[in-house]
Amino acid sequence: MKKKVVSFLLCAAMATGLLAGCGAADDGASTAAGTEAAESTSAEGNGDLPILGAGIYSSTDNFNSYIGKAIANAAKGVFQVNVDDGQLDQSTQLNQIDTAIAKGAKAITVSVVDITAAPTIIQKCEEAGNIPLIFFNKEITDKEVVDSYDNLYQVTSTGGDYGANIQGEEVAEWWKAHPEMDKNKDGKLQLINIMGDPSHTATQPRAKAVKDTIEKAGIELDVLEEDTGKWDTATAKEKMDAWISKYGDEVECITAANDAMALGALQSVEAAGYNEKGEESDKYVPIFGIDALPETLTKIESGEIAGSVLQDAKTQGETIVKIADNLVNGKEALDGTDLEFDTDGSKAVRIPYQAISKDTLQIAEDSYK
Repeated sequence: MKKKVVSFLLCAAMATGLLAGCGAADDGASTAAGTEAAESTSAEGNGDLPILGAGIYSSTDNFNSYIGKAIANAAKGVFQVNVDDGQLDQSTQLNQIDTAIAKGAKAITVSVVDITAAPTIIQKCEEAGNIPLIFFNKEITDKEVVDSYDNLYQVTSTGGDYGANIQGEEVAEWWKAHPEMDKNKDGKLQLINIMGDPSHTATQPRAKAVKDTIEKAGIELDVLEEDTGKWDTATAKEKMDAWISKYGDEVECITAANDAMALGALQSVEAAGYNEKGEESDKYVPIFGIDALPETLTKIESGEIAGSVLQDAKTQGETIVKIADNLVNGKEALDGTDLEFDTDGSKAVRIPYQAISKDTLQIAEDSYK
């Protein structure tokens, strides 16, 4: 199959998967989002439609669940698909892939639990007749693995910084617009940075990029704490409980590598008397997340959370289904689209991130319609 690998361009007008994210659920809004997404990832249809085997690594990851839901919605009338939950267990996910292939899946798309399992998944697809394989969300960064299978493609957000440069720019803009952010007037930003799961490809790049971007804006950083929240609301809240108790008003900003952890941080600081009335609160600490999930947008609107970065689950899901449909029908992967593959050898289509604040909420809200 001829492969097109050219520089990335995204059609801004682009509208808005095994057969049968970046934050875990908590007892608050994130649980509701994960449950809704998990229950909405089936696209049953005409039995004559081809089968798309699709799987997310865990329904407890809110963003991953939203991509699963987007795949199911985009597949209506195109594929029979039920998006399986890998439950953070690679053996479970491999069994789900086996089941999908045994039932005649014409393509497989998966957010892999453990990226080191990619060669095993490739082998399964190759042995099943070189069926198309599309990785999403968790990018396979080993070029030898990517190059080992001609029928492998990837759909992700823009790589490198994974949206954290935009998050850092949001922090810098807030600092410059709100002199009161420098509570102790030392000219330094006292920051707490909540990182993702150490095993995820985006975790270290996000942690580095957000700090580098803030410093490049001319802001001196004093990182009070930096630790993993494992993409999880409850874990982030637990960590933040200890930190807000330890530092109190010394904390001038909180950055979280995904929205689930930002929501956990918000729960913690609100319990300590911060942010309950948004920017009008007697005590306030700006919190910035990544994903711009629906449950976060309401907190941005109220001012309880300062901002987030949209990672477009809807467009990613639609792109996955379009590529699978093209490949199953013997067409070039991006036939009929204005999309192009990145030039870095990843065989990835990259959907760009967008900054979300009170002023740009509509962009994120439209992406979930």
